[in-house]
Amino acid sequence: MTPHVTIILPVFNQERYLEETIDSILGQQYTDFELLIVDDGSTDNSSAIIRRFQEKDTRVVAFFESNSGKSLSTNFLVAKAKAQLCAFMDADDVMLEDRLLMQVEYHQANPHIDASSCNCHYINEKGNMFGVQRYFVGNHVGQYNPAFKNEEFIICSYTGLMVKKKAYLEIGGLREKFKLCEDFEFFNRLTDAGYRLSVIPEVLMKYRIHQFAITVKRPLLILETIDFVKHCLRMRRSGKPEISFEDFKKVQRKYSWWTKINKIRFNYSMIYFRNAGFSLLSNNYLACTFQLAASIILSPNYVAKKIFNYFKK
Repeated sequence: MTPHVTIILPVFNQERYLEETIDSILGQQYTDFELLIVDDGSTDNSSAIIRRFQEKDTRVVAFFESNSGKSLSTNFLVAKAKAQLCAFMDADDVMLEDRLLMQVEYHQANPHIDASSCNCHYINEKGNMFGVQRYFVGNHVGQYNPAFKNEEFIICSYTGLMVKKKAYLEIGGLREKFKLCEDFEFFNRLTDAGYRLSVIPEVLMKYRIHQFAITVKRPLLILETIDFVKHCLRMRRSGKPEISFEDFKKVQRKYSWWTKINKIRFNYSMIYFRNAGFSLLSNNYLACTFQLAASIILSPNYVAKKIFNYFKK
């Protein structure tokens, strides 16, 4: 029989967390799903872990490929999905046991919604929870005005995403061009195309923060890639063609020295502010104080705006 949901799980060198991730999927209250996994050329023990689960549970369908990256491996799995709803997650995160049940019921109750996401617990390397990642995108059914009309950008949790397969394929899936921030670009391309995305205001996932995550290892590169994505989104929304990342770097090099310094100052303010939030949630108040102070010194307007928007929501 055709499953109602296909879970999409690309894996690359995640042996440390993979077993917990797959256990959380197979232990879902909602059981009418298939789990498609692609080992994307892992060099650790990930493939052996995947094979072990495949032997134990017939819902697990595994593929073993050479490394192609998150975008292409995800698109590969979606193309093979039997279900019309695809649920996505990262291989180091954890599903709460009612995630699929609540999202499937949400889509059944709101068939006009094309995609949904959720809020997430932050967890550390050991799996300890230390806060909640919340999003405010269309929290109420009917609240999904296209972002481009207000010159805004959509951001929500990729690891809690559920999308109609038809919508995913029609807009072309994830794009390798926007590697590292392909999920951010996907959310905005989806809504810009008129598809409806909503965030269920419930915590349904555990999102892991650890030292090997690219957002922790190379935050400046992530911020630069986000700027590149935003630049391309603005160009598309104004009817102009996208540019390459190399051409975007050329545009940046033409900025005045003052603009470049302000950009660096602003980026570091964002990084310190984010780290201060993690320190606060981890009850590391001394580190939080220093990080918040650094963020304020670098960009007091940014900190004030973030705090105002938090209380406004």
